[in-house]
Amino acid sequence: MAAEPFSFERRARRPFGLAMVTAALLCLSLLIFAVDAHPVIVALFAVVTGPAVWDVFRDARATLQINDKRLAWNTGHHEITVPLGEIREAVLSTSFDFSQRGKIHLSDGRRLRIPPQCMPGGRTLDAALELRAVPYRRSLFGN
Repeated sequence: MAAEPFSFERRARRPFGLAMVTAALLCLSLLIFAVDAHPVIVALFAVVTGPAVWDVFRDARATLQINDKRLAWNTGHHEITVPLGEIREAVLSTSFDFSQRGKIHLSDGRRLRIPPQCMPGGRTLDAALELRAVPYRRSLFGN
């Protein structure tokens, strides 16, 4: 019996992302108008916050999918597909800030890091891997 395909998607244009970009733009405005900061400082802050503003503007999406044949993720910049038969082990961890991390160890010795924006919260990925008999383990604060 085939397991139901697992799919996870995270979009940049969500309440948290919008709030963070708004806060960054308010700080930038504060630096320019209230503090009269040096242009170099303003430019550095703008360069650092620019990618986040661009991601929210274009509504960047990150996805992770698992079916009975493959594990795949896509961040818009990178798309990786791994046949389940090539996975020796998945190593999953939760950091102090409760963010999820994941690495895939392949049978040929390579290791692939699952981008953090593609990782679902909690133990959701654990259940999807277990359902497909993919070997995985939980590691404390690292891979």
